[in-house]
Amino acid sequence: MNKHEFIKKLRYALDDKIFTKEMIEEISEDYSMMIDEAIDRGEDEDHFIAKIGDPRVIAKALRKELPSMPNSSNKWIAISPFIALIVFFFVGFTYNAWHPTWLVFLIIPVMAIALETKGMERVVSLSVFFALSGFMLLGTYYDLWHPMWALFVFIPGFGFLTQKSKVVQGFGIYTLFATTAFIFIVLLINPSGYYHYLLILPVIAMGIMAGDIEVAFGYSKKNKLRDFFIGALFTISLLTIYIYIGLTFNLWHPGWLIFLLIPVLAMLHARFIRSESIPLVGFMPFISVFIFILWGEYGNAYSISWLAFLLIPMVAILSEPPTKRKR
Repeated sequence: MNKHEFIKKLRYALDDKIFTKEMIEEISEDYSMMIDEAIDRGEDEDHFIAKIGDPRVIAKALRKELPSMPNSSNKWIAISPFIALIVFFFVGFTYNAWHPTWLVFLIIPVMAIALETKGMERVVSLSVFFALSGFMLLGTYYDLWHPMWALFVFIPGFGFLTQKSKVVQGFGIYTLFATTAFIFIVLLINPSGYYHYLLILPVIAMGIMAGDIEVAFGYSKKNKLRDFFIGALFTISLLTIYIYIGLTFNLWHPGWLIFLLIPVLAMLHARFIRSESIPLVGFMPFISVFIFILWGEYGNAYSISWLAFLLIPMVAILSEPPTKRKR
């Protein structure tokens, strides 16, 4: 590979929203000068470029240094909490629609993901927030908590598509098709039986096998088969409980909160069984969501239940170990 080809590939690898045109020009010029200096010293051009490395690897390494480099997208990410807060209070006070206006706070992670990621990674990450938004809006305004809870199944479906295995990718296509079919069957046919739920169950098993669905009892090489069955049983049990309370008591919302037990139990298992250092503040986002939704829903207090999220920084401050003063 000569200098011209190397610079061309490097510029292509750097050509995304993260690097500005000025940054690409500066980096390309630096590497061009580096190669010219090596040639002037009598080094072989192809051999020196081979030592520099693959342009894609270089671009990836440079991205890791970007926090210290100027990035215009950071301004939008930094201002997004203020935009969300303004919209939340304006709509809340003007239309008394605190719920589900709290969804505007999803602008914060959505904007960060949209500006900082690309390709299928962006699709998978954003699918979480679109599923939650669709579930809450369609449930709140059209009472479609069931079957719109199945929107969350799209998340592992897109995750399957990012895998290298053609089998897993094929199952990703099946997941998207099966979930769409499940939703339309419930909406259009409203079957009295439960056979249509069989469309969803294979997704759980495949998700655990592919590693896209994390359960409270993480895998270990020594007891992989045992962990698989425990994880599958735990996940299917939660789904079964959710479907039961949804169909029996119409608690599709806020019954979905039981799925927060998955990350909570995972951290409890890591802290007390594997003796890992899990700070108390790590549990607070889930506890805050519990308080926010239950207080808002049953206390009709979404206008003030958002204060539950202040527990996160408060616990972080209170649980921070004291620092020793330097003499």
